[in-house]
Amino acid sequence: MRRVLLFRHAPVESPDGRSRCLGRGTDVPAAPEGLAEAARFSAVLAKNGVAAVYCSPMLRTRQTAAALAEKGKLPVEAVPELVELDCGDWEGLTFEEIRERWPEHYARRGLAPALPPPNGEDLTMAARRGIAALRALLERTEGDLAVVCHSGLNRAMLCALTGRSMGEMRDLPQPYLCVNILHFDGETLSVDAIGCPMKEVLLHHEETV
Repeated sequence: MRRVLLFRHAPVESPDGRSRCLGRGTDVPAAPEGLAEAARFSAVLAKNGVAAVYCSPMLRTRQTAAALAEKGKLPVEAVPELVELDCGDWEGLTFEEIRERWPEHYARRGLAPALPPPNGEDLTMAARRGIAALRALLERTEGDLAVVCHSGLNRAMLCALTGRSMGEMRDLPQPYLCVNILHFDGETLSVDAIGCPMKEVLLHHEETV
């Protein structure tokens, strides 16, 4: 049985302190304090049989993957299909701006989270590309995998893998630097844990080796 440790990236830098809609079109860096937190536990990955760290091609995920790989001197590889959701017309805007420009659509999406932003990506299609990318990685590698992704794509994939509707995606916690634990039996990808604090998971595995 192989594990996939599916991470969310470290917190991002926000120069103006305003929360924004960040998808594949907004390539912001991760905050230094979050990267330092990831680096603290990087040696644990190598101790637990992880041979490489894979990630979305976006800056915040590449930086987080590099931090997680640092002490174990693990290779890092970006996988284009693991990029974050396309947020369409809302990309990079603050949520105040979105509410002002698309009040009706914003209100509908509050009641139906699976509704994409205008010209945004369908969640079911996003889940398919993400899961296909994970399966492709499993086919060409051995051992456990560490994968650094985004909250939107992670939630879409987790909904699909657990049989939830995409409308339930907000029920799945994905805080920064959390870990979702998947298992692969050679045929089926199953979900064992969702949104676990990285520190708790990695320290637990360190104590058991």
